[in-house]
Amino acid sequence: MQKHLDSADALVETRKKPIFPLFAFLFVLIISAQLVSLAFGRVDNSLSFSSIVLPSLLYLSVITLPSIWCGLQLGPQVGLGSPLFAAFLSGESGCLRKFAEHAGLACVLGLALGALLLLIRQFSESHLPPEIPAYGHRGVVGGLSVSFGAAVAEEVWFRLGLMTLLVWCGFHLFPDKKFHAVVIWSIIVISAVAFAVAHLPQLLSYGAGSPFAIAGTVLGNTTVGILYGWCFWRRSLFAAMVAHFCVDIVIHVLPAFAL
Repeated sequence: MQKHLDSADALVETRKKPIFPLFAFLFVLIISAQLVSLAFGRVDNSLSFSSIVLPSLLYLSVITLPSIWCGLQLGPQVGLGSPLFAAFLSGESGCLRKFAEHAGLACVLGLALGALLLLIRQFSESHLPPEIPAYGHRGVVGGLSVSFGAAVAEEVWFRLGLMTLLVWCGFHLFPDKKFHAVVIWSIIVISAVAFAVAHLPQLLSYGAGSPFAIAGTVLGNTTVGILYGWCFWRRSLFAAMVAHFCVDIVIHVLPAFAL
């Protein structure tokens, strides 16, 4: 299975590296990104930021810690994990060039898919419940903070964590390497559907749970989730984050300039 790793030797080296620095880096990155999102991107301002920090930290830790552990412990065994971030923390040469390479295609694909979703939203607006907030309703700063927080955290939860765990299980169930691509594609779709379903509570919280809105939310998030899963598989966790951020920038930030 060809991936973003330079060679089989690079995978072996990744396995040998201690995971604590990378574990700590990803955890701090997620917590910081999510706190920024809570501070500037939340819609309900009835509660003060200070009153929700501790409950948010506890909730985030419960879902983030096992996600990172699965990704870093099981990922290298199936050609996934986060070797690019690991190489960066180790000070390996050429990391910035690799970051740029991985970001390039992910950015183009993310922007293109985000533009398509924005166009579809424009044409389907009349069929959506009026309770659904317009794209860009958080404003530019709020949209940026939410986009960054979601891109970092959700890619660790759904790709590094969930997808890696499922691929690891799938490879043990189907050890024949000729089935590995089928296994990974199946799991990319499964992870994308799980990612989409996770967005339904937010939709329902707006009181906008019409069949059309639910179907659109699931289909749209499944589509972008497949892109993120592909980026994670074929490129890196960083590429998945960049693709996610670019999609969200188009649908959460750009429309804010028109409001």
